[in-house]
Amino acid sequence: MIFRTFSQLLLIISFLLVGQLITRFLTIHIPGSIIGMILLFLLLLSGIIKLEWVEKMAVFNLKHLTLLFIPLIISMCLSPTFLTLLHWSIITILIFSSLICMLGTAYSVEWYEKQKGRNNK
Repeated sequence: MIFRTFSQLLLIISFLLVGQLITRFLTIHIPGSIIGMILLFLLLLSGIIKLEWVEKMAVFNLKHLTLLFIPLIISMCLSPTFLTLLHWSIITILIFSSLICMLGTAYSVEWYEKQKGRNNK
């Protein structure tokens, strides 16, 4: 049980490291973590890597994702110069991104319900 969880963690971290290496050697302006996630996604789609090999650790990471943002939020709140310089731009971005997210969710739920209604008839 512990070995399986640890091996899943090592597999995910290895994709992070491969992404970092690709970014460093090719001097791409994309974070290595993003490159690693794209590689993992492509290998999952192709079937080279099975979902069971990373699923348990991925679910664990998603459950605890919000904990990773706590230090960032605290440091932003403790830095008055950061907040005064970017105060209105942060508020504007938060409002627009929330509206876009709500509209996207509403339209996708509406589309899903229509599709579900068609399939039930």
